[in-house]
Amino acid sequence: MSEGRIPVFCGKRKRLAVFCAAAALLLPLPSETEAALSLRRKVPDLAEVFNPVPAEGDFILPMPCGAGMVFSAAGVRAGGFLEDFVADFGCGSCSRTGDGYYESSYRAALGAPLSASDLPEDALRLPPGDAPGEYSFYLIGKYEISNFQWKAIMEGWCPSDSAPMSPEDALPKTGLTWIDAMNFASAYTEWLLLNTPDALPKFAGDSKNTAYLRLPTETEWEYAARGAQAALAGVFQGKDFFPLEEGLDYKDYAVFRPDGAGGPEEVSPIGSKRPNPLGLYDTAGNAAEMVIDNFRFSLGGRLHGSAGGTIRKGGSFLSSVAEIMPGRREEVAPFLAAGPNRVRDLGARLVVSGINTPQGERPLELAREWRSRDFAEKAGVDGPEHPLKEIDRLLAWAGDSGERDVLERLRNAFKDKDVAFAEEHVGRVDELIRGALFMLESVRNYAVRHKEMRERLEECLQISGQADKEENGKRNSDLARDMENYRVYCVELRASVEAALHFYRRAVEDALNFSPLLFDARIEAMRVEFMDDDLLNANMRVQADIYERHTRMLREGSEAALLTSGFLLRDILPDNLHPGLVNVE
Repeated sequence: MSEGRIPVFCGKRKRLAVFCAAAALLLPLPSETEAALSLRRKVPDLAEVFNPVPAEGDFILPMPCGAGMVFSAAGVRAGGFLEDFVADFGCGSCSRTGDGYYESSYRAALGAPLSASDLPEDALRLPPGDAPGEYSFYLIGKYEISNFQWKAIMEGWCPSDSAPMSPEDALPKTGLTWIDAMNFASAYTEWLLLNTPDALPKFAGDSKNTAYLRLPTETEWEYAARGAQAALAGVFQGKDFFPLEEGLDYKDYAVFRPDGAGGPEEVSPIGSKRPNPLGLYDTAGNAAEMVIDNFRFSLGGRLHGSAGGTIRKGGSFLSSVAEIMPGRREEVAPFLAAGPNRVRDLGARLVVSGINTPQGERPLELAREWRSRDFAEKAGVDGPEHPLKEIDRLLAWAGDSGERDVLERLRNAFKDKDVAFAEEHVGRVDELIRGALFMLESVRNYAVRHKEMRERLEECLQISGQADKEENGKRNSDLARDMENYRVYCVELRASVEAALHFYRRAVEDALNFSPLLFDARIEAMRVEFMDDDLLNANMRVQADIYERHTRMLREGSEAALLTSGFLLRDILPDNLHPGLVNVE
């Protein structure tokens, strides 16, 4: 008798009724795999093939048959179209032993071409207190492309009495090549422009250009898969997955094989698990997803120059837990010797994006931003001797167009150097601030351990004073050894506190090498980075306040106080950690 089946003779004879009832009670509950298969066999209604879990803020583009494709707005905090968000992408620990060149962490930049004014206001789901103007945007599919959506666009199919909906229509479309996915994006864009031309976002004042659909870049995909602006505070702190809700596990968010073996053999319907912080479904597991970029090795913190095959992201129903991490990246051959490579667990989701230089109001906005953005001041090196100011004076007096053309080219060349220098300067400030915060955390940790050693030493002293030395000779010998060890630990920990203070004091002094405007902006950015609720992030926010206060004191002339360890320790540590440390000068 196979597991999970009632014997065929049950119900045939009344005298077996008791046996059948008992057999039914002994049946195992449906497994997660069986539940998924049951869901997979369900004939869906129209909503289940394109938006099974509606939510406030859904941006829906129309499709044939009265259906649609749903998108979420991914916001990139950059402060302008000429700035971008720079972070570490890739995978810190995805268990690919010896093959770190596949997905080791690399530095990448992300921006977006759509402004808040290009999108409906109710689609802009931002963290509390953030203004839409702080972000640029792209839209990314809430779900993977479903079989229904594929047929509706590529085959012109709509369900009817003679050709009704089937359970497969709610499943992700798999077996796609990169060309297939790009052709789908192109065909869908053309259908929208022909049938619902006002549905796609437009650029203000531009009647010629429009947003369009395409595959996401790897950076766009990974940023959104980690939660984008909805999880920005902790998403790029070396975490391989977005923060999970309390009490939940990866299997609550992804269709995959937790132990690397067993589990589902087919994809599940779109939206059958929980969403990520941005509201996207199946960015982990179910169908793996391709991006628009070619695969490149990740070496030395950057992407290698050799462009290879297709990149697959997110893992699938066949993947282990390591393979569903958002930083995981794998190369897929677009073609095999036998022809196009159609992988049975590989699908896609689309983004809505646009060009960077549309007509209308954008050219003036870009020119204003380029002219007004003082990259030299941002880097803390602005001054009357800066070459750009001298060139601007010459431009004001320039006569013929040839002379102006030469000066404009010279100005752009200096501006490019200025931008590169400013970005390097910003990176140096970020490294300084992070180092200072971790030095403060080290001081606190050493002080906590010092307090523990002092308490143990005091306990030993009390026991030693109460003991009868003649009757407890061995015990007192052990106590003496322990007390000596604790004294040595205390001395070493005091020295460690002093060493950490030395490096921290240097970080306070080095902050004066940068402009207050830049320093204050990067401290605030660091607070945003450490907004998670765990203990480390809470401590780092406290350390940021301390570091900002000390640098401000030094700028205002309080150098004498900051040079003393006693003042710093009293200001950094709570009172209960002062004994044995505060008087160290």
